[in-house]
Amino acid sequence: MIAETIMHNTSVHASAASRSALAQHSAASAGRAQPRPYRTRSSTGASKKNDVETAPMDCDVQMDRSVSMNEPESPSYHMNRRSSLFGVSGVAAGLATVVAANISLPVGPARAAADPNKVVAVPYTPYQVTSDSSAESIEVAKQLKAAGARLYGAFWCENCNKQKELLGKQAMEYVDYVECFPNGVYQNSPGHDDVTKPDAICTGYTSAWPLWVVPKQDGEPGDEIGIQGQIKKPKELQRLVKEAAGQKFDAVKYLTSGSDGYETGVESK
Repeated sequence: MIAETIMHNTSVHASAASRSALAQHSAASAGRAQPRPYRTRSSTGASKKNDVETAPMDCDVQMDRSVSMNEPESPSYHMNRRSSLFGVSGVAAGLATVVAANISLPVGPARAAADPNKVVAVPYTPYQVTSDSSAESIEVAKQLKAAGARLYGAFWCENCNKQKELLGKQAMEYVDYVECFPNGVYQNSPGHDDVTKPDAICTGYTSAWPLWVVPKQDGEPGDEIGIQGQIKKPKELQRLVKEAAGQKFDAVKYLTSGSDGYETGVESK
């Protein structure tokens, strides 16, 4: 769809009031949540009587409705970390509270963490990509690398792993992947410190995974463009690189020329 290629500015924020309201709305969130593109849940539910929770988790971050998220028809957002359009420290800092409120990590350990006495133990296990890459995937991965793109995710995130499989193991060698839970997920686990929020390296990049980020070529330091919470095909990721490079989408050109519809953003004089 043409609408899917048009980039919209979206400010993702979480006020102190919305963060404090997470616990109050945790029970209602599951019932009112709307389905999101590509969302999957683990087929293994949380055991009601199991004191140690090790089930896999979903990566679709559930947040209060006051948090502005992207609509399916506008899958990308622009962000400026310096002005905190996306990199709000409260999002990362409040994720531990979100976990306890059973909103952020909706399957597995998060449900167990709703009980402060529950034991959660999910060791870090790097995901091993098994699929082979197409020539297109490898070429796009090289373009992503050249553009300084980063992919944020978590080892337990099903959609993150599906994104990796879609690109393939050869292409993933070029992708700068940032693991947000390198120490696993633990709560009240003997011999382990509690780990219920993303690593500091992911501060500001925790609203929804997988999360692609590309620095804007002609922007100021810290200006970035990205796509959050969706699995993207190589061609869609290539569009992200073009957007970051300042190229603009021309719907007429797309419909009449058979091209991808992108042209340089420099206007002719």
